[in-house]
Amino acid sequence: MLASLTFLTPRGGFLALVALAPVAVLAVSTLRIERITRALRLPRARRRAVGVPAALAAAACVLIGIAAAQPAWRSTQRHPVRTGSQIFFVVDVSRSMAAAGTPSGPTRLAHARAVVVRLRNAVPAVPAGLAGLTDRILPYLFPTLDEQAFTATLARSVVIESPPPQQVSRNATSFDALASLARQGFFNRDAARRTCVLVTDGETRSYSAIEVVGALQGPRGCRLLVMRVGTAAERVFGADGSPEPGYAPDPAAADKTRSLAETAGGQSFSENDLSAAVAAVRRAADAGPLGRQRTSPTDRALAPYGAGMALAAVVALLGLRLRRVRLHRILTDT
Repeated sequence: MLASLTFLTPRGGFLALVALAPVAVLAVSTLRIERITRALRLPRARRRAVGVPAALAAAACVLIGIAAAQPAWRSTQRHPVRTGSQIFFVVDVSRSMAAAGTPSGPTRLAHARAVVVRLRNAVPAVPAGLAGLTDRILPYLFPTLDEQAFTATLARSVVIESPPPQQVSRNATSFDALASLARQGFFNRDAARRTCVLVTDGETRSYSAIEVVGALQGPRGCRLLVMRVGTAAERVFGADGSPEPGYAPDPAAADKTRSLAETAGGQSFSENDLSAAVAAVRRAADAGPLGRQRTSPTDRALAPYGAGMALAAVVALLGLRLRRVRLHRILTDT
């Protein structure tokens, strides 16, 4: 692991120079007063009475400047990478994936995102991509090892009807679109081992299984694993909390996902079989030659520590000031 200290906004450090100006004025005026005191042969004031507050003020200014420069401890790790394997997660984003058990309950799409996170974490050495499925497939992210990019894309881009279906239909999902995984360059040409994980509720209109399976089993195809989310008891709720009358669960959804996987020579799972799905993803994708690739750096912010120390210096300075005021009042009263 490589590590180093870096500043995310180095120009912010100039704030310390601006803040030190009053401290410099105080130092100059203190020296001038001492010269006048010596010239007039008056009792010399203790430097500590002025030096300690000045040092605290200077420290606070410097620490604020350091915090403004946003120091960070940057670490870069090298992890093993499967150089000949890639995996693509295809998430069903049709309208039916907005179904939930209750108006405020988690949707099928929320369950799908959680499933993708679990399965992706099972094969961290395999470059992974993301795509959305309706009656077509839209790639959101091509295979990468960048965990931050994958997580951000999953949270922001995997949303209902993105892409919107090309045809207006009661059931917008069509497994016909899966043939695009082999035809439109989703995987790199040097990926000898290709895995496709479809996360769906299984509610698809009729499609040509022969065409899909032929494409997925072709020279540029991929091994298919299907993960089904949702139950027949769920409904799509409107803004007022009432079920939408245009949606009804497909009682044959589980059979459709099972048939697709078996015909394509893959496997199908439900949410209750998540552990088995994790093991299947590992067997399918976590294989082949290992190489080493540097991941994106990780920054640990140090600015809060600088700001906290600056605050402590200011509190100490205020404490000294209050103490002097109290002593002055006591001496005045006596």
